[in-house]
Amino acid sequence: MKKFKTTVSIMLMLAMTAGIAGCNAQPAATSLPSVSTQSKETTTETTTEATTEETTTEESSETTLETTTETTTEQTTSKEPTPTPAPARKTTVNDQYKRSMKVGGKTLWTHIPQVLIDGVDTDDFNEELLHKFIDIGKKNDSRLYYSYYVGKKAISLYITVELESGNSSKKNLYVYNCSRTTGKKLSKSEMLKIMGVSSSAFDTKVKNAIKNMWKKKYGSDTSSSKKQMEKASLTSKMISSAIPYVNKDGKKAYLIRQIEVPSGALDHIDLHGTFS
Repeated sequence: MKKFKTTVSIMLMLAMTAGIAGCNAQPAATSLPSVSTQSKETTTETTTEATTEETTTEESSETTLETTTETTTEQTTSKEPTPTPAPARKTTVNDQYKRSMKVGGKTLWTHIPQVLIDGVDTDDFNEELLHKFIDIGKKNDSRLYYSYYVGKKAISLYITVELESGNSSKKNLYVYNCSRTTGKKLSKSEMLKIMGVSSSAFDTKVKNAIKNMWKKKYGSDTSSSKKQMEKASLTSKMISSAIPYVNKDGKKAYLIRQIEVPSGALDHIDLHGTFS
């Protein structure tokens, strides 16, 4: 009996020992190897896969965010009030620069305009005017003044430069057209569209004006030099350089700068007029 108990005790002890050993071995067999036990190649692949998965998740989040933002913007835009039409915007034209000078006992005044439109940036347009005409005034001791017309979509500035020389004066003319919507300088084609005049119709008006000028002022001059000047003034290049605008009375007008004419008080003229 004593031997049997001893045998049972030994068997129980062996069973318990085996059970403890089995518990210690289980985690080692099922857990993943640590990074320190992986090969270099395995480590690189595992890291790359993890990075790729994270990047994909981030990209998906960004895409979702962008889509949400665009949708929100569209909804907000649809609820915003309609912008004020150009004709309703308050537009002012006044002096941005003024100075006086003495020339031949006369006081000459220089007035350079600026355009101000509520809610529209006109800084670049006004800066171009300022720099150009300050240079003209300084170099020529000029008298500068202007007139203007404010239409529904554009402002036309008609600027006169008087160059004093002894008892005679020479005038140079400039035209600038400004959009009431953008505050930017309008091109010839843009201004013609606003005026409702086709390019071909405008060029015909200009060509006829040049022909009439030669006939009226220099019809009696039959010199070869006069004929050459007249021919040069009727080239497509000269005609296409003409600028359309609307004068202070609201009439459609044109300006053709620097037409060469026979020597005399003037060597060049700026031809301008209306056709409406």
